[in-house]
Amino acid sequence: MLDRTTASSPTSRQSRPISDNASAVAGSISIVIPALNEEVVLEGVVRDIEKQVTAFFRDYEIILINDGSADKTGEIMDRLATELPNIRVLHNPRNIGLGASYKRGVEEARCTYLMMLCGDGGMPAASLPPIFSAVGSADIVAPYVTNLRTIKSPMRYFTSRVYTNLLNILFGQKIKYYNGLPVHRVDLLRQLRINSTGFAFQGEILTKLLRSGCSMTEVGVAGAEMTRNSSALRLKGLINIAKVLALLVWEVRRFDGRQIKREALPRSASEENDMLEGHTATAQA
Repeated sequence: MLDRTTASSPTSRQSRPISDNASAVAGSISIVIPALNEEVVLEGVVRDIEKQVTAFFRDYEIILINDGSADKTGEIMDRLATELPNIRVLHNPRNIGLGASYKRGVEEARCTYLMMLCGDGGMPAASLPPIFSAVGSADIVAPYVTNLRTIKSPMRYFTSRVYTNLLNILFGQKIKYYNGLPVHRVDLLRQLRINSTGFAFQGEILTKLLRSGCSMTEVGVAGAEMTRNSSALRLKGLINIAKVLALLVWEVRRFDGRQIKREALPRSASEENDMLEGHTATAQA
């Protein structure tokens, strides 16, 4: 069983106040948005996300990753980078998947925190304010989908709940949702060796960081994904889930959490400027 003294109590996770004051959010954030053949919805998704990010963070970047798209997704990304501030584009020559694209985003990130959002709008921009408000309250801000039952088919909902419950039993946690695209500290992510490339990569990150003593707060938000057809419970799908779980257990069990150093976060450029302005104002007074 894992040591959960810093992050396992449901009360400690949910009792942190969520501020509506954007100026209270400390630090900077890198938003990583990978997309594969999303030319129809991508521009609207990116613009909506950019509006929410600018409302909460003065110091930010949006990294768009074209994951080997065959349509105009890459062209749309390049155009958005010329029109919107703080956006840059990475082009994967071939499709490498969400997990590998996430790891590339971690390598490229320039800010203190990082969050991945999918280019199909599965996490609507309207759900981001409570997540952004909680940034800085813990090492990890983990969103969980409150309307999971209504946006997934019965079979996918069942599979999701089984997956979550199994991981909680195996690792001694009480996490509500393992695939909710959390906000992480970049310095902690870069100390991890992330070996999962499929849907389990977020579960690997969460369990390893919690095993290292990192703190976490969970935030309930609404999801927008509409999926009514699923092969999740077919034999092939069940075999794949079993393989993923076996590999994930192997990865976490052999992980030594003592290797992760939780040092004080460095201040961003905007925070340094705020401090300098404060000292100047005090001196003049």
